[in-house]
Amino acid sequence: MGGDYSRKSFDELRDFAGVFMQQGHVTLDADWNQLVAILERRLRAGTVDTIGRAVVPRETMTGFEIRIAPSGPPDLEIGRGRMYVHGLLAENHGVIDESNPPIFDRTRRTSGDEEGVLDELISREPGDYVPYADQPYLAERPADGPPTDGRHLAYLDVWRREVTPLKDPSLLEPALGGIDTTTRWQTVWQVRLFAVDADVDCATPDDEITGWLDHIAPSAARLTTDTVEFDTPDDPCLIPPGGGYRGLENQLYRVEIHGDADDLSGARFKWSRDNASVAAAVESFEADDRVIVRRIGRDSILRFRTGDWVEVTDDLRELRGEPGDMRRVTVDEDTQTLEFDTALSADLIPTNVGQRHLAGLVPTRHPRVPVGGGV
Repeated sequence: MGGDYSRKSFDELRDFAGVFMQQGHVTLDADWNQLVAILERRLRAGTVDTIGRAVVPRETMTGFEIRIAPSGPPDLEIGRGRMYVHGLLAENHGVIDESNPPIFDRTRRTSGDEEGVLDELISREPGDYVPYADQPYLAERPADGPPTDGRHLAYLDVWRREVTPLKDPSLLEPALGGIDTTTRWQTVWQVRLFAVDADVDCATPDDEITGWLDHIAPSAARLTTDTVEFDTPDDPCLIPPGGGYRGLENQLYRVEIHGDADDLSGARFKWSRDNASVAAAVESFEADDRVIVRRIGRDSILRFRTGDWVEVTDDLRELRGEPGDMRRVTVDEDTQTLEFDTALSADLIPTNVGQRHLAGLVPTRHPRVPVGGGV
């Protein structure tokens, strides 16, 4: 799911370096977003060209250092600091003491060893190393820590995800009555483990580690689109039947493959005419096939309708890189209830079915239901 954008106009082949507003002219979301894309590409390209693809800066030399915990049961710890991965800035802020409010201190170190460089709020006593199970973006936090048997390769996975108010309600503007305004990019990181043969060590070339290159290979999937051609009528006031866009609103189409990344034999396409931005937060799970949502729709067009395909998902599924459950839905507008044609998977359902406000579901999982289409 994503934000409600009119279109995405950035094209790196045109070499634009900036976007300038003109007085008295209409302001478009596409212009603003193109500027963000221009600057983001410039920053990433400049970072990679200057310092390389994977670099820990001298200012935070313990950034993402992996070590065995010096005390307690066997565990891995991740060093506080920063690392640049393919131009993306990943930052481990350390263990933050939630019981001690942050302070503004320009003399204390922030994310590593630098002294007051970033002028930002910091924890009074931040821990230098984060236990493996306490990573902020780890999809599932193992109670017993990382595996203790066999040899493993530890690696850092970094990517961007789009955050909407359904994933982070703090983005809603309280001064405007909780209005949905903008979305955010978030840089997410996870330290993961990959089981390797007993003879593998730090000097082993990548291509000699069984399965490693396949594990990190980018997707080979490609998607091409085209329009259907129609004969142009002689009368310029006529639009050929079925040809051309005749809607009243901009529609940004999102098309994705829905399925297991390792097994595409049963994969399906899913799409949305509004970039999957027509969505609602789940207020409660009434049964394994029925939920109450915060709202049925924004207006008579951008809304849930009986017979729609929807995808039920949450942060846990997203951070595991897994799709949600695709279901057909029956809508009860009076009670704001969505009933699915089949039961949801067990991992999407909290233990206290029938209670509101997700008391039995980790609040940070943000269960949600975007509308789309599937085949």
